[in-house]
Amino acid sequence: MRPRLRAISTVVVPGVAIALALLGGSAAAASDQDGQGENGRPGAAGRTVEVRVGTYNVCGHGCLPTKAECERVIGRDCATKLRPWAEGRAADVAADIDAAGLGVVATQEIGNNATPSQPAVDVESFRAPLTAALQEHGYAEAPADYAGTRHPEKGYPLKSGAGRYTYYDASRYSHLDRRGRELPHDLLWLPDSTEIYGKTMTWNVLREKSSGARFVVVDMHLEYRKNGATDPNGWTKNWDEVRYADARRTAEELTLRNKHTRNLPIVFAGDMNSGSIAEGASAIDAFSDVGFTDALAVADRVTGDEYASYNGGKIPLPLGEKIDHLFVRNGTEVSEWVQIPQTTATEGPQAELLRSDHNLSYATVRLMKGNR
Repeated sequence: MRPRLRAISTVVVPGVAIALALLGGSAAAASDQDGQGENGRPGAAGRTVEVRVGTYNVCGHGCLPTKAECERVIGRDCATKLRPWAEGRAADVAADIDAAGLGVVATQEIGNNATPSQPAVDVESFRAPLTAALQEHGYAEAPADYAGTRHPEKGYPLKSGAGRYTYYDASRYSHLDRRGRELPHDLLWLPDSTEIYGKTMTWNVLREKSSGARFVVVDMHLEYRKNGATDPNGWTKNWDEVRYADARRTAEELTLRNKHTRNLPIVFAGDMNSGSIAEGASAIDAFSDVGFTDALAVADRVTGDEYASYNGGKIPLPLGEKIDHLFVRNGTEVSEWVQIPQTTATEGPQAELLRSDHNLSYATVRLMKGNR
């Protein structure tokens, strides 16, 4: 689609010296890593890298075993009730990731930061079991600790990108440069999304060890509400348009303005909470408007696309819409796109058959500076 001329406006929160798109924009990093200047000019970053990138909403804190626990943690009952996270489910999620042979995976719903209305929720009790389980399979956690970042209006801390963590195969990739310094990483603040605690997206620059090539993975989770719903702030909006705005804002910030990411190959991965292609009202259209495409649409080989990516705890798994996506720049080579169903059983208890209410999906992509 041809990019529209209307801009996504920038809003400054009164009394807070930040633009809406970038929170804590220092982007912890060494700026002159491995022959690459601070503006991301060619060096190691100019090389190509083939990487298998996945997205997996694991429903860590959203699929708890009992109504009482759900209400304590998320303030409402869970639509899908699964086994306790720290008592085997996190380990099974890690096994899914390892069995898929993922180089990098963006995960969502790894706990949430506490809010004034939900003080019992946390991130650490969900992050720690998954990180430990993935470490046993040789994966490392990319930096996502932003405990010093605070909500610009409410003042309480925003922790860990609100439960979005990116993991990578530590034998092949690193979040450190050759001198052992952290590569750039940070989070984006999305003011049009709804939660009182503030929705954020995390991004990391990663390095392929064998070649030194660098690339960016963005871990996203867009607004889930349907049009007409009212959020905890009391807002009633066209949430499809909010998803479009937040997706486009994220893409433009990282591909056009951010000096650490704008000249590197980049993959946007996550739960976009929509499979729509509606103009001005979908993540797919937002990424299309800035020169990116859904990896599923251009993959040479496709497996498992008959299933919906959100299963909702239903057995057998539903077919159809994909709300979890991986977006790559137009022209990027995608050799395969795969969705792995949680189960192929036609009946049985959800708690025994499922690890999450989403399926894991991944794409094998060849990233190169020439795709810019």
